[in-house]
Amino acid sequence: MSSNETIEELARLIAVMQPAPGGWVEAAQELPQLHAGLDNLVARAEQDAELRARLVSDLESALAESGIEPTPHSLAEARRRLGS
Repeated sequence: MSSNETIEELARLIAVMQPAPGGWVEAAQELPQLHAGLDNLVARAEQDAELRARLVSDLESALAESGIEPTPHSLAEARRRLGS
């Protein structure tokens, strides 16, 4: 099978695939913004003991106050980054 045939076969297979569910697309589009927001929040928490204490004691509220929607993914990612 030549390179062109492989590319054509891949194109054919992709063309018959169902589109990704809308929720998956939206989630993927939101990830860079979420990660940037968490990067900023964790960096601030490293410099601010009071903020870190708020994050540890009530992560959900602290994320919401920082403009980050407290979804299961954002909470898990924040906990991972904070080491808690």
